[in-house]
Amino acid sequence: GLQSENERLKVKISEIRLIDRAKCILIQYLNMSEPQAHRYIEKQAMDLRVTKKEIAESILKTYEL
Repeated sequence: GLQSENERLKVKISEIRLIDRAKCILIQYLNMSEPQAHRYIEKQAMDLRVTKKEIAESILKTYEL
């Protein structure tokens, strides 16, 4: 039980890091504020019916070489 909970939390932390990196890219390249970047990722996830993680991955793919 404890080990599976620990694993679940590790996955959640890695997702949050990924989303934060995507937010930083939006801030850097598109001159968004942090709340604007957060809202953009959330809205894209809702509109496209995918997870925030998938949106973050596509942002990273677009802007990172």
